[in-house]
Amino acid sequence: MLVVLNPRANAGTALRRWEPVESALRDRHPHLSVELPADAGHATDLVRAAVTRPDPPPVLVAAGGDGMVNLVLNALMDPATDHPRAPGCALGAVGLGSSNDFHKPVPGTGRIGTVPVRVDAARAEFVDVGKACVLLADGTRAVRYFLLNASMGLVAAGNHSFNHATGVVGWLKSRSVEAAIIATALATLATHRPLPVAVRGGDWSHAAPITNIGVLKSVHFAGGMRYDTAVTRADGRFDVNIWAEAGKLRTLGLVAGLYAGRFRRSPLAICHRDSVVELRPDRPAPLELDGEVTMVESARLEVLPRVLKVCAA
Repeated sequence: MLVVLNPRANAGTALRRWEPVESALRDRHPHLSVELPADAGHATDLVRAAVTRPDPPPVLVAAGGDGMVNLVLNALMDPATDHPRAPGCALGAVGLGSSNDFHKPVPGTGRIGTVPVRVDAARAEFVDVGKACVLLADGTRAVRYFLLNASMGLVAAGNHSFNHATGVVGWLKSRSVEAAIIATALATLATHRPLPVAVRGGDWSHAAPITNIGVLKSVHFAGGMRYDTAVTRADGRFDVNIWAEAGKLRTLGLVAGLYAGRFRRSPLAICHRDSVVELRPDRPAPLELDGEVTMVESARLEVLPRVLKVCAA
């Protein structure tokens, strides 16, 4: 088992939270190996070196937040084949981050102390992976993979602000992640404007300005919010949840409902299910993939059915 650990996760508290988890894991996995990369590029290099060697690790664990899981996923996946570079390798995770949406819902047995873990390779299952083919704002093209969701609009803007938080929100992040997320959401909502996006699925389209669009493989997002739509990790489809254009008070009501797991009955909710979705904003816009944000001109999102083995909790 190889663990790639982000010591800077959750405002730099990850190492302290990792110590009791490492002790418990070493009791179960005596040959556990831990790497602490210097930065994201180093982490990517470590993962690719591990999964392309003649004896790749049977379990590759991303220890950190959802961004670390996304980094390891993208280093593991091969754009030439849309499959893992080491087909027998199972992806695991230790939730040391701020949201840890990859672990949700966390079963009673899915924690070591207070930390959520997914490291049971014996009960690993194959899950879908989202693939994003994007045209970047500089005119180049890229492929990104995601396991949880993609978004454009309010949530992507909020994620960008949260990831680069300073001042009061930065201070809150180190003390109460949920309070920092709420503060970021309110600040983002105060300045956000509806975004004209042409959205196209297999047999449907939506061309009106939107407040947000979520393209989901998991209903959990942004820490404490969740949708009440039907998507599962291995059903071969996305849930496509659009928040219609609305004023700030109505949007705030929708956000409050999402903290209680209510979306479909909102008058602002527009719901589709599909395996391919195209997004074309009228100007370069942030695209969020599992909490990581990139400026794009357009994006084509598709489901890769059951291509990745993921450890159970």
